[in-house]
Amino acid sequence: MRTRELANLRAYHLTVDIGGTKTACAAGTSSGEILARREHPTPLARGPEACLERIARDLRRVLRQIKGTLPAPVSIGVACGGPLDSRAGVIYSPPNLPGWDAVPVKAFLEERFGLPTFVENDANAGALAEHRFGAGRGTRNLVYLTLGTGIGGGIIAEGRLYRGTTDDAGEIGHTTILPDGPECLCGKRGCLEALVAGPAIGKRAQRLAGENPQSLMHRLARGGEITAVHALQAARQRDGAAREVWRETGYFLGIGIANLIQVLNPQVIVIGTIAVHARDLLLRPTRDSARRHAWPRALKAVRIVPAKLGERVGDLAALCCALNAGR
Repeated sequence: MRTRELANLRAYHLTVDIGGTKTACAAGTSSGEILARREHPTPLARGPEACLERIARDLRRVLRQIKGTLPAPVSIGVACGGPLDSRAGVIYSPPNLPGWDAVPVKAFLEERFGLPTFVENDANAGALAEHRFGAGRGTRNLVYLTLGTGIGGGIIAEGRLYRGTTDDAGEIGHTTILPDGPECLCGKRGCLEALVAGPAIGKRAQRLAGENPQSLMHRLARGGEITAVHALQAARQRDGAAREVWRETGYFLGIGIANLIQVLNPQVIVIGTIAVHARDLLLRPTRDSARRHAWPRALKAVRIVPAKLGERVGDLAALCCALNAGR
C-alpha cells in the first residue's frame, strides 16, 4: 500500500488464522490489503495457553511493523477449525488442535488488546472470504467447500453467513452419500468426506492401481503408498487408472453437490484445495454427476468453480471474521 493511501486509511483489523500446523497473525483492511504479517508453527505440544501467548506476541509484532503509520486497529478476527461457539468465541476440541477443550480465545484476546474479537469456524470464514474477495464476488447465495484431508463447508444465504441453530451449519462433509459406504472418522458410514477427501482419493488410487499393474501410479509411488498426489500426477500424463480415480471421485462429489443445489439453490459452489490443483480432472466429472442428479432449473442457475484466493485464503478468512462482525 502506498504512503499516501496509508495516510488516508481510516480503519484496519488484526487477524489470526489458527491451524494445527501453523498460525498466522496479520493486519488487513476492508479492501483485502494485508499490511503486515507474522507466521509461526503452532506450538501444540505446549498446550493452548502457550499457543495463545504466542499469538499475542505476534500480534504485537505486527502492530510494531505499522506503528506510527496508522491509527489503532478496530477489531480482531479469528478463524479456527471447529467445533466452536462463535458468539462466545470458545473453541471446543478441534481434531487438528488436540488438548484445546473449551478454550476462550475471544475473552483472552479482548483482555490483552482491548479490542472486540470475532471468532468463526475456518470453513465459514473461508466462505466469507471467497464471497467478498474471491470466486463468489457479486453473488448473494454461495456454498463453499474445502476439499483436503477432510471436507469443511460454509453457506452464504442472501448475502449473510448461515451458521444454523448450534453453529453446525455447513458440515457438508458429513452428509450421507452411501449409507453402507466406507466408515468416516466421525463414526458414520458413507459420508461425503469418507468418499472424496484426500485420504479417500488415496485409497481409491491404491485400489485402482492394484487392479492395473501397468499404471504409472506404481512408478510414481516408488514402492510406497499411492496417494492422491500420485493419482493427480499420473492422470496429467493420461494414465487410464489414475483418470478413473478422478472420475469416481467426481461422481460422488457431484451427488453431494446435487443435494446442495436441491436444498439451497445457490448461485455458485466454490471448491477449494484439491479442486484447485486437479481442476477439470475433478470438476468435469463432478459437474457431469451433478447434472444427472439435480433438477435442470436449479442446475442452470449455479456455477461450480474452483476457489480463487489460494494461499491468501487464511489471512482473508480471518479478516472477514472481523469485517462480518454483527451479521
